[in-house]
Amino acid sequence: MRSVALTDEEYRLFSEWLVEEFGLWFGPEKREILRTRLEPRRAELGMSTFQRLFFHLKFHPEREEERARLVPHLTNNESYFFRERPQLDAFREIVLPRLLAAQRLNPLRVLSAGCSAGQEPYTLAILLSEASLAPRLQARVTGVDLDPRILDQARGGRYTAHSFRGVDPELRDRYFGQTAGNEWEILPALREAVDFQRVNLSDPGWARAFPPQDVIFCRNVLIYFDPDALIRAARGLHDALAPGGYLFLGHAETLSRVSTPLIAERRPGAIFYRRPTSDGQE
Repeated sequence: MRSVALTDEEYRLFSEWLVEEFGLWFGPEKREILRTRLEPRRAELGMSTFQRLFFHLKFHPEREEERARLVPHLTNNESYFFRERPQLDAFREIVLPRLLAAQRLNPLRVLSAGCSAGQEPYTLAILLSEASLAPRLQARVTGVDLDPRILDQARGGRYTAHSFRGVDPELRDRYFGQTAGNEWEILPALREAVDFQRVNLSDPGWARAFPPQDVIFCRNVLIYFDPDALIRAARGLHDALAPGGYLFLGHAETLSRVSTPLIAERRPGAIFYRRPTSDGQE
């Protein structure tokens, strides 16, 4: 089936609905990106127009399942282990010692928001294991994402060599075993240290489903949100943090236009935020 154009009306329908449903914003400059991301599902269903796809997603009896199938086409799930190392260095060398000094270990809770196929939460679990703070360090890592299928991949814990680009082979071999299919599978001890749950960060109140988190990584997620969804997500991240907790965002992301009491800290190659122990105070 040949590809088809996304009409003005179809663009309006989808862009408004995606903001309302998921907080995802495809502005006019991303219209062609939206078309190319919708195209595979339209073609799979054999529909002649994007309008037919829209009404299928809105009103089909199995619309929840259909929306779950669409989500992987809308988001970029590209990730790899130990991505953006300066931030990970700040987590290991600055944030963890501070939390240890504050005795925030009952247990230490770390959230990976927008966790994709699990590379980030497993990276954080490896860093915690390598921190040499045991037996004092008890930690729990949780990965959350909008895409239920990518969460299933994360729970499976199997990766190709591409996910380990730049990773020391000795470190990889300490936490992963090679399979007959030339993939690498996470060892049970590390797998058991990480939970995965489906969360839409643009939903108000999502943070109430979790205990207060000492550290949150939410990198390269907020760039996809429209302004209103960004505000909701930022407030949710603030609410999910324990007082004195820390938030890491992606390099292209900032909270400069969002009103929160979070305090920015800058280190070489890394910016992160701290929630005051009492909001309104440092």
